[in-house]
Amino acid sequence: MIITFPGQREDEEILMTIHKHPIVYAKIIIAFVVIVVLPAAFFIYFWLATHSSVGSHQANLIAGIFTVIYFLYGLGFTCIRWIDEEFDVFIITTDRLIDVTQVTFFKRSVASTPLEQIQDTTGEIHGFLPTIFHYGNLTVQTAAGQASDFFIDHIPDPEGVARKLLDWTREKREKSKITPDA
Repeated sequence: MIITFPGQREDEEILMTIHKHPIVYAKIIIAFVVIVVLPAAFFIYFWLATHSSVGSHQANLIAGIFTVIYFLYGLGFTCIRWIDEEFDVFIITTDRLIDVTQVTFFKRSVASTPLEQIQDTTGEIHGFLPTIFHYGNLTVQTAAGQASDFFIDHIPDPEGVARKLLDWTREKREKSKITPDA
């Protein structure tokens, strides 16, 4: 199965795609349950416990509408957060590094740099959960200076990815130095 992406060059092959660690999505789901589901469930429970004997159908309807609107708002916010994380990706090809960042719901940033311009990579793991689940941040510095640093957070095995990227960069530089005999 050959994977391609828009803007891929003819002789360019994908070496690696880097997505966020699954723990990011678990955090989003836990936040949804704690911030949206539990308060809505407690509200419904206490509303029914205190107002079930009261025959005010209109008050029950308003409480139900409020709960549904609250739940849908929380679900929408969670979906937007999920999309913001899901569409952050690094694509490493035989020629370049492509950084696709979902900035907001309707804004995406795409930047790329040739592998030959990569100067340094840094994989960092900070904190208790990142150490346990082995995820962290990757920073790639290019020859153009800090204005073109590439960064992706919460990726699996950032140190291993940093090493592989530097290895591919070295290989690309060595191949570009070799000139065919005429």
